Amino acid sequence: MSKPPRQFLQVPAPNELQATAGVTGHGRPGMSATETAQYISEFAAELSFLAREAKFDLLAYLLDMVRLEAVRNLQVAEKDR
Repeated sequence: MSKPPRQFLQVPAPNELQATAGVTGHGRPGMSATETAQYISEFAAELSFLAREAKFDLLAYLLDMVRLEAVRNLQVAEKDR
């Protein structure tokens, strides 16, 4: 029995994203730095959960660090307001 071929997500390179009209330099089109940090925090939490479920402990740990760094950036932005 053979494995089905892997499917890979087509993710544009960072320089391709910047060429897209409306990109503010923070990620997705029209997103502020605060919105980007919030998005990264939420997405990293979901990915960390999936990694932990699959017993990818190191990957889950690293994704938790990403989430914590995004939260720290949110807190700094909130304090600067």
